[in-house]
Amino acid sequence: MGRLIESYLPPVLEDGLNTAKDVSFTGAVAMSGAVSFTGAVAMSGAVSFTGATAGIKRPAEIQLTGTGDTLTAAESGTTMIATKASATQTFVLPSAATSGLSFTFICGNAGGEILIDPAGSENIITKAANNAGASVAPAGGTGIKNTAASNVLNDYLTLVSDGVDTWYTVAQSGIWASQ
Repeated sequence: MGRLIESYLPPVLEDGLNTAKDVSFTGAVAMSGAVSFTGAVAMSGAVSFTGATAGIKRPAEIQLTGTGDTLTAAESGTTMIATKASATQTFVLPSAATSGLSFTFICGNAGGEILIDPAGSENIITKAANNAGASVAPAGGTGIKNTAASNVLNDYLTLVSDGVDTWYTVAQSGIWASQ
């Protein structure tokens, strides 16, 4: 007969399986099935998830000095800093069909421009300037731009997908116009 779990986990031996004791793990830990956490959860080092990861966003920043990037749904939550000193950096959004995807774009050099293109004939809706004034709702498939003629260092735009075919602005600074 094998050993009981109590032999391996001292908090279980002392207080039973439903304990409020702190538990820490060192080394590789594999969990399968439904896992839920309540209270504060801290993770350090390499953390990876497989399977359903709804609600998990990538906090990473990516700094680009090239011509831009075609983004994927897996990159949701990423902040794109456009640092090219001249010309346009183009970012192509993934399909808005997955609800809650989000991306933030920041002007990291006022000499360059940021162009954000939707996938296919999808839509992007924002305001012209600093969330005030007229809406900017280009024709489906047309992007929006933060141009070098009017942009300022640290202009930003955060877009969220609606789960159908549209990206909506939830935060912005600066002037954004139809492409």
